[in-house]
Amino acid sequence: MTVKEKAEKLHQKVKTVMISCVGADAYPLVKAVVPAKHRNALDEIYFATNTSSKFAEAISQNPKASVYFYSRKRIFIWKGCYLKGDMEVVTDMAVKERYWDWKYKGAYEQGTFTDPDFCVLKFTPISGRFYSNFKLEDFEI
Repeated sequence: MTVKEKAEKLHQKVKTVMISCVGADAYPLVKAVVPAKHRNALDEIYFATNTSSKFAEAISQNPKASVYFYSRKRIFIWKGCYLKGDMEVVTDMAVKERYWDWKYKGAYEQGTFTDPDFCVLKFTPISGRFYSNFKLEDFEI
């Protein structure tokens, strides 16, 4: 199994992902998000947030971003993956509809993917670092 395949397998299992970008003040801006309902290969990853969030605003100004996810079984037994790449705010309504989850309904006034505050972010990684069993492995995407 390649390092990328190991990272993709881990990505399929995680329940929370940390995403980060460069904030308006040039400091890192980090937030925890629930992975999108459709998780494919690591070539592009989607996240839902609010259009009105500082994160969406920061991504509109600077696309440089990173993603981190991990799984821990015991105190020293865990796997993690860091991805570096670019993120963008998606405006395509078909993509927004695909990544809409009815669990979001109560968080948006219109209760649907057409709500102007429903925002989908697309992350396109260029490289990654996978950690498992005290070993780091870098990989390109």
